[in-house]
Amino acid sequence: MLHNLFRSSVLLSTLLALLVLFLYGNIARAQTLPGFDFKQASVVQSWQPTSDIANIQATSQGMLIEISGNDPYTLGPARTYPQNLTLRLRIRLKSDQKGVGRIFFFTSAKGPNEEDSVSFLVPKAGEWVEALVPMPALGPGTSLRIDPPGVGIGKCLISSLTFEPNVKLKEPQWPKPTKPQLDDISYSVHSGDLLLVHEKQKLGSFRIQVAKKDMAVGFNRPLIGYIQAGQQQWLNLNEKAQIKTSLQDNALAVRAVVTDAGGARWGIEQRFMQAKLPNAIDVVTTVTVNQDRIVSFLPMLVVLPGVGSFGAERNHGLFAGLEYLDKPDISSSDADIIGPGSKRQFPNTELMTFPLMAIQANDRYLGLIWDKFPKFSAVFDSPDRIFKSGGHLMGVLFPGSQGMHLREGSLSPYGSETLVKGKPLVLRATIIGSTGKSVVPAVQQYIALRGLPRMPSSGMDKQGYISLAAGGWLDSKIRVGDEFRHAYWPEVIDAKSKVADAPVFLKWLAHATEDATLRTRLHTQEKATIAKVSPTDYNTAGISHVRYPLPALIYGNVAENADRAEKSGWSILGRFEPNGTLLYKPGPKEQDFGKTHFAPDANGLTAGVVESLLQDAMFSGDEKLIRAGLRMLRALDKFHDSAPRGAQTWEVPLHTPDILASAYLVRAYTLGYELTGDQHFLKEAIYWAWTGVPFIYLDKLTSQPVGPYSTIAVLGASRWKAPNWIGLPVQWCGLVYSEALYRLLRYDSKGPWKQIADGITTSGIQQSWPHTEKDFQGLLPDSFNLQSQKRNFPVINPGTVQANAIHLLGGPEIYDYRVLRKNSLIVHAPGTISEIQENPGQVSFTVKGDWLEHSYNILVSGFKAPPQARTNGQEVQSQYIGKKGYLILTANKDMRIDISTK
Repeated sequence: MLHNLFRSSVLLSTLLALLVLFLYGNIARAQTLPGFDFKQASVVQSWQPTSDIANIQATSQGMLIEISGNDPYTLGPARTYPQNLTLRLRIRLKSDQKGVGRIFFFTSAKGPNEEDSVSFLVPKAGEWVEALVPMPALGPGTSLRIDPPGVGIGKCLISSLTFEPNVKLKEPQWPKPTKPQLDDISYSVHSGDLLLVHEKQKLGSFRIQVAKKDMAVGFNRPLIGYIQAGQQQWLNLNEKAQIKTSLQDNALAVRAVVTDAGGARWGIEQRFMQAKLPNAIDVVTTVTVNQDRIVSFLPMLVVLPGVGSFGAERNHGLFAGLEYLDKPDISSSDADIIGPGSKRQFPNTELMTFPLMAIQANDRYLGLIWDKFPKFSAVFDSPDRIFKSGGHLMGVLFPGSQGMHLREGSLSPYGSETLVKGKPLVLRATIIGSTGKSVVPAVQQYIALRGLPRMPSSGMDKQGYISLAAGGWLDSKIRVGDEFRHAYWPEVIDAKSKVADAPVFLKWLAHATEDATLRTRLHTQEKATIAKVSPTDYNTAGISHVRYPLPALIYGNVAENADRAEKSGWSILGRFEPNGTLLYKPGPKEQDFGKTHFAPDANGLTAGVVESLLQDAMFSGDEKLIRAGLRMLRALDKFHDSAPRGAQTWEVPLHTPDILASAYLVRAYTLGYELTGDQHFLKEAIYWAWTGVPFIYLDKLTSQPVGPYSTIAVLGASRWKAPNWIGLPVQWCGLVYSEALYRLLRYDSKGPWKQIADGITTSGIQQSWPHTEKDFQGLLPDSFNLQSQKRNFPVINPGTVQANAIHLLGGPEIYDYRVLRKNSLIVHAPGTISEIQENPGQVSFTVKGDWLEHSYNILVSGFKAPPQARTNGQEVQSQYIGKKGYLILTANKDMRIDISTK
């Protein structure tokens, strides 16, 4: 991401309409709507094979599209549509590949754009599928662009594309939930800090306490919506049901039996019981009916935090993958997305990174976890504007939502599903709650209860990855002669650069490969590329999203690069206000990305700059600069217990929750801990590491090869409109975060950081373009569509993946640094630093640098007087720069260094 010059296939949550088709007839007869019958050859001839389509052919079954590339689409003729009539598009097709198709609608004056497009799911390959897609009013002179599902080589056969009016009926008058009427014979379940007490004679009528304070009630005015004889019917459960509540087998069981107007007998049972871990109550909801029923709305489990307690006020809220709320926020706001995409009450199920919702208030949190099967949909609204309960809304409904069953912001039915007689519908869920000042404890409890998905397979061993990465550096479009691009995409070619980080990555691959011919090519390219770079630019000339102050340690001019780091640090320091605040300031002709945020600054925006400041300070060893950097780091404490946001304000609003913000905050606080040993900094680093977890796909039920550990970047859209990044993995952002986790792992080995970092890295390798795509091999797509398993342009150099893959594959590590606090020294080396021994005036350590075929440099900074350095009793070749306190050692392979400062 967030290279905004490209078009990408983005999952959109679609609008809800109603499946009561008899209402459309009169309107359709009054106004003829354009359509395309592709079984007619004359209709097919009006469509052009515009991009990555080898041929379009008219057949008796429809328009046959032969896909020949990664971005196929065809343009159709302009037609006249009614200006003030919202529509539904119906498309019938059969595709070689399942995935997501897309329809763009545009006029000649504007042209196709992300904002004016809709998506539809093709769930099966090789079978006829009919998709129904809500559309806005179009108007005269509108053309369509069809992006068929599938990439590479394949065929898609489209039989027809038609339109019909989108008539919407009113929802029922939703009865307002009430507080349960509890007495001495009410039933309860207790688990740690969590207590659920249930009213005897009403389904869903319960109160939840957390740490002895009321936190929520259940939805005790439930309605079932179903369709009979083409008519929408509503069944009020608690008005007509016979209800029995009991305690059996250590569970609280509530069973309701009710007969609807058509004579069908419904049975609804909810069982509440202690979960396997404390502070959690398992809930099993089972629904049966003795006649088939077309169901449009069935609440399986609904919880209303704040009702009867803290009300609509709360501190934080979380809907994993969709919402991350601080106190001033409301869910489904347009602070991050303008238009229909902002409505996230009933999202496409695929957009959730894992099934968790949580509300935090009064130093407590309450959450809901469930089995994320496609047959169920989730609802989240904070505050609750659906039932107007006076609190917040968390729930799981039937039928499921794949972006085609529910209109955002409404509970009215659209794509109903049949509940088969005698076949139980079962939802397994868990209510969680305990003490906490943010939603992070809810995330931690989710991981404790559900665990992490198993590691995905990259499909290659270490040598396979080395070959792929080498292909990316040597043979893809990322290389231009002896220079490299940061990214490449066909429409806009990124400028080439003289870079020093690419040669380092090439050198590592040359050491690691077992292919002698490839090793020679890598070394040859490494030498040619580094020769282009000015030595004073070694540590600053880079194109990877993960940067180390490393090239000078390998290629020389360490002192000059340390001096440059010092100057850079003082320059960065000048960007801060005296109190440590870093204000967002748009450029003179730039869009103001801060206008929807409740503050003039944000933690991600600030932390990225603080991290750069501390990195420069540590490499230069400037004591005053280090103190100033730590002062700016402490100023970040004002963001404690908040949501990560605002790290990508070159394109995305300052307000937008952001995994890159989590990454920067983890790195900044980890550096602070290393410099000082202050446990507060370590605790903050761990907190911010947890804030990044909701951006990661951790759903164990996914069947897609690429899915687990892929990472969405932000919960928002570019320039508030498009592309909408919700549900769309942008792995380079996650890889910056995972690299921060690898560094944190040294100090918090009990956390889940290694598995998460390894998983994110493996997903990055999975997403990279294969060898078969010669021009893009080994490159990371800017984004990845999970449903279609499609890579999106632009393509990014291999460095960000490789920096993490080195950790995943067991090294050898290319860079390490250590702070020797007893002597106020900082060591930087191109390899692992280990076996550290330190006493006042005396330090010893080993540098493992055997991946380098020649001598290299070790920088030790912070000296107040000339030191002595030895290895095996022999004096080490070195350069001491007294006025800077630098000691630059020349080393070979693995070396044990002893330094005396007495």
